[in-house]
Amino acid sequence: MKITTNFQLKEFTDRPHELLTPIQRFMLLNLCSILECIRSFLSEALKTTIPLVVSSGIRLPSDTNKLRNAGNNPSETSDHLFGNIVKLRSRVKIKTFGRYYVYSVGAADVVPACGATSAFQLMLPYFNRQTGEVDLPGGTIKVGQVILEKKDNSDWLHISNPWDLVYSGQMVASFFNRKHFLTSVNNGESYESV
Repeated sequence: MKITTNFQLKEFTDRPHELLTPIQRFMLLNLCSILECIRSFLSEALKTTIPLVVSSGIRLPSDTNKLRNAGNNPSETSDHLFGNIVKLRSRVKIKTFGRYYVYSVGAADVVPACGATSAFQLMLPYFNRQTGEVDLPGGTIKVGQVILEKKDNSDWLHISNPWDLVYSGQMVASFFNRKHFLTSVNNGESYESV
């Protein structure tokens, strides 16, 4: 099932589209629109077509457990969960959100054909740290986060929807006080703001 010109549902999940809720479809469509803008910017900047390969999209809590068991460091409040409910383990997060987290707004990990590090460096001058927008020459896109992540010899970009896509500004200010632009060189063990 085609979502936008360059992205299909099967890139984000192997679940049948009927299992996605209307809100999850809305989140996915918005995320694909963000990815289309990034793809266009990279292609124009490098004067060649730059596809984005989706390496991780919609996750269920069981996917998070598999990643953790494989030695990765997925956040239990990851936007990859697209609103799927997850039982929290972290006392700090339980204190903030309660025992269960349902507030994720959609994210994907992508690998641009030019390389994630190169793509991140090309976008870096356009990051607006105050607004969470990427002020690209072709237009401004609002994001939740753009994170350059690395593990061993591989790298990828984690790109999420803005939290105010689904939640009020007051709720975002109260509960989703996250940095918009980050890097992690140790597979998500720690992050550095850029």
